[in-house]
Amino acid sequence: MNYREMILGQLLTKYENSAHFQRTAKINRRLTFTFDKNSLPAYAAGEEPQVKEAVHQVIEDLRQKGILEVEWVRGEKNNLLKRVSLNLEKVEEAYRLIGRTPKRAQLAEIDECIQVYKEQMVAPWLQDFLNHCQGVIRERLVFPPALPAEKADLVLLLKALKGLEKKGEEELLERVFSLKYLGDSKLFSQKVRSYLVNIARSHYLRDPDLSDEDVLYELGIVKTSEEILLAGPLVINLRGQRIDLTPLAFGAVIDTQMLNDVEIQQVLAGKVLLVENKTNFHHLVRKGLPPDLLLIYLGGFPGPRKRKFLTMLADFFRQEEKTGRFYHWGDLDWGGLRIFQLLQEKVLPGLQPLYMDEKTLLAYQDYGETLHPVYRKRLEKLGQSPKYAVFHSLISLMLELNIKLEQEALLIDDNFRLEL
Repeated sequence: MNYREMILGQLLTKYENSAHFQRTAKINRRLTFTFDKNSLPAYAAGEEPQVKEAVHQVIEDLRQKGILEVEWVRGEKNNLLKRVSLNLEKVEEAYRLIGRTPKRAQLAEIDECIQVYKEQMVAPWLQDFLNHCQGVIRERLVFPPALPAEKADLVLLLKALKGLEKKGEEELLERVFSLKYLGDSKLFSQKVRSYLVNIARSHYLRDPDLSDEDVLYELGIVKTSEEILLAGPLVINLRGQRIDLTPLAFGAVIDTQMLNDVEIQQVLAGKVLLVENKTNFHHLVRKGLPPDLLLIYLGGFPGPRKRKFLTMLADFFRQEEKTGRFYHWGDLDWGGLRIFQLLQEKVLPGLQPLYMDEKTLLAYQDYGETLHPVYRKRLEKLGQSPKYAVFHSLISLMLELNIKLEQEALLIDDNFRLEL
């Protein structure tokens, strides 16, 4: 064992975590290494003379260099070490002896690396995050916890942040993003993903309830390609080709990657219904849709591309001066309510809930699922938010009955008929 490296390494770590390093120490408290069964069991046991001799030689050499002050066990001078303390005036020499880069130098290198990448970015939230990291380094003299400890991993993260800005609004598959900006299709998931998600949560989206995948969707990085499943009287123009989707009674799929090449040419429907679950979509198309209804399956939280398509629809109605009513039918649960609120706030201000009320919950309460305590607290939080005012009565009833309800429950009823 390299006793010099082990003992000095532990003392320097204590120094780096001390008020002495921060230069805020009000008293000259010593930084010590104590010899006991926990710190150096072979020495404390006293059964290996060669260990004692090797340790003593190292300590004596460091004492002579003025790096350590030595304290022996009472009555056992030159036989049993009690502790050693680091001479703070010899810290730089201690670093040099064990080949360790001083923490200040490491921090300066990280700060400079951040600065280089920051100068290549203009997005306010990225600037804000990198300024925050530099503030932590310069003011607190610690490594920002939001960044990877290893320099190579830090560079990968900074490259990913730069890639986010460079790609702009373009939506990329996760592995494509990784290959394009990190040079390897797997590096993003292995080294960057978790850091990027946490950074986006704290400095961009500020929504702790979004899943990691939803956060990445908001950044335009998708695990798999998103598809829009729809049915109804819709005509689109794809790269100059007119495509009428109306005859496809059981639905058509548009990959969101195509949206930049798609124009909405005609919508012969006055109503648009968004459904959260695919089962309900297929049930409705098999039963037959009203001729003036466009049905769209969302599949959980809609990413930026799906929201773009909904915006295109809303813009079409507005430009054509047509009255289009938008409805959303989702689960009567925490997620379903949040999806509605997200759509209403960010995309469709006039969106109306369908079958998301007390009447529906009471009618199908036998098919409800019991709420667990943690889930109840999440619902209670929504019930206190003015953003969810339209659902406050529903949430109160859900808490009273202690249930949530999936929208598929309505399909059990043979007499169920879609009414808009």
